[in-house]
Amino acid sequence: MTLATMYGLASQRLNEPFAQGGPTFYPTLEIVAAINEANRLFCLLTLALETTVAWNVAAATTFFHMLTLYGDWIAPLRIATAAGAKVRPSTWGELWSLDSQWPASPGAPTRYASQGADLLGLYQQPAGGTILSVTYAQCPAPLVNDADTPAVPAEWHPLFVDYGVYRPRQAEGGDALAGALPLLERFLAGAGAYADIVRARNVGNGYDSMPFELRSFDRSRLTGKSKSKG
Repeated sequence: MTLATMYGLASQRLNEPFAQGGPTFYPTLEIVAAINEANRLFCLLTLALETTVAWNVAAATTFFHMLTLYGDWIAPLRIATAAGAKVRPSTWGELWSLDSQWPASPGAPTRYASQGADLLGLYQQPAGGTILSVTYAQCPAPLVNDADTPAVPAEWHPLFVDYGVYRPRQAEGGDALAGALPLLERFLAGAGAYADIVRARNVGNGYDSMPFELRSFDRSRLTGKSKSKG
């Protein structure tokens, strides 16, 4: 679906007189913002999008905020040397156990550890710098023009329309919000289904990061729907 199709459908489902001069209570910009929020959230929950780049690692540097290097960074999937050798994921504790001086240990990178949204530490640190191949899950580009389409497969685009109806209702609260909560439940369920597909793909590729385990997440606190048993 194009952005115009998605915000048009969402506007109609919000009972806006779209065909009679445009939205009144829910401006198009608000609906577009909700659809873009859905796009970002879907990709965060599923790690649906990925890209591979050549990372020019600064000399004798241990810690990196990856969002300063790649503005669409979500999580590392695979890091390798230029020769193709994998730089293995580790925990901070593992690195301290391996080498008490690891933050200042010169050499070719063999391990990395990550924390939070974008902090990444390399062990070891090349004195003259190096180039690594980095595959990472990426945030989608904003949908701006009417003809723009989400990068995720088309069968999941109706979920963005659902979210585009739910999100404006959220501010209303009360019965309006309660009536829209099933749309949030459908969006999260769809994200969970696609996350399972991406998880299988990531396992097959030997990637280091997996999508959120949405099946075990109790969505009832968000949607008011009782968590399924069995």
